[in-house]
Amino acid sequence: PMAVQAQGSNVQIYGLLQPSIDFVDNGDESGTSMQNNNSRLGFKGSEDLGNGLKAVFQLESAVDIDNRSGSGFIRRDSWAGLSGSFGTIVAGFKFSAYKSSTDFVDPLGDTIGDYNNVFGVFTEGSDGFNDRFTNGLHYASPKFGGFQLTATYGLNNDGDGDSFEDDSGDGDDDSFSVAVKYAAGPLTLVAAYEDQEDRLAPLTNAKAMKIAGGYKFGSTTLGLMYAKEDFGSIAGNDIERDLVFASIKHSMGNIDLMASYTWADEFDDVDDSGANAWAVGAAYNFSKRTAIGAYYAMVDNDDNANFGFDAGYAPSAPGEEMKGFSVRLRHAF
Repeated sequence: PMAVQAQGSNVQIYGLLQPSIDFVDNGDESGTSMQNNNSRLGFKGSEDLGNGLKAVFQLESAVDIDNRSGSGFIRRDSWAGLSGSFGTIVAGFKFSAYKSSTDFVDPLGDTIGDYNNVFGVFTEGSDGFNDRFTNGLHYASPKFGGFQLTATYGLNNDGDGDSFEDDSGDGDDDSFSVAVKYAAGPLTLVAAYEDQEDRLAPLTNAKAMKIAGGYKFGSTTLGLMYAKEDFGSIAGNDIERDLVFASIKHSMGNIDLMASYTWADEFDDVDDSGANAWAVGAAYNFSKRTAIGAYYAMVDNDDNANFGFDAGYAPSAPGEEMKGFSVRLRHAF
C-alpha cells in the first residue's frame, strides 16, 4: 500500500482488484460473464493525538472494473473514530462484528465459491446477516491473552441509511452485534451473536448465532463453523434453520489448494427449503500481492430453495442447481 502525508496525518492509499471470467449454469441456461468480486479502492490513516490516543479513519469505495459504470463513493466500510488503550471505537458504515468475525474460516471468499452463497441469506440476493450496519457504532477491544471483543450497534438500522423510526412505532428498531475471538498460535475460535430487530422487512426480529474454529498445522488450515439463523416469520411461517460449514486449505510453495462444503437445513415451516453447496479452487501466487486462481462451485437447492452465487448469479427458479467455473486475477496494492 502507498502512504502519503496529508495535513499531519499518515494517509494510506490501498486497493484490491479482483476481476474474474465466470462460466455459469443456473439450471435453465448457461453463459459467460465478468465480475469485479468486491474490488475496492480506499484511503485510511491516523493522527497521533498524544498520550496514546489516535484519531483514525477509513473511506472505501467499491470499484466496478468490469464495466464503465461507477459504484459511487463510500459504498464499502467507511468510518472515523478514536483509538487508544481502551481499544478502538468508530462511527460510520461498516460490516458488523458478527459478519466479520468468521471471514478467516472461508478460503474461497470473494470468489464464486464464497460461503455467503448460502450462509447468512434466506434467498439469493438478500442481505441477511452479511450486510453492513448503517448509522453504526463499532467497537474493538484490546487483546487480552489472545481474547478480543468486537461489537456493533446500528441506530434505527434499516439498511437504507434512514435515521429515525416513524411516530407509529412501525419503523426499524436498533440492531446490535457482538463477537468474541480467541487466537493463539495455530488455533482460532469465535462465538458471535446478532439481533437485527425489524431490519429485514417483511421479516421481523431476525437473530443469529454462530461458533467457528480454525486450526493450522504445517501448510494446512482447517475451518469449521455452525450457525443457527432465525430470520423471524413471514405469512405465519417461521424462517429458522441450522447450518454447518467446513473448509480446508493446503499450500505447496506458491500454490494454494482449497475446498469447502456447506449444509443448510430447511427452514422450520418451509418444506424442501434446504441446500448443499460445494466449492474447490486452486491459486498460483506470483507474489504476496498478485495471484491467479481457478474455482468451481455448485449449489444444490431443494425444491423450494432459491440460493445462487453471491457474486451476482441467481437460479432460474427455486429448486434449480447452480454450477459455475471461474478464473480470477487478484492484485492488491
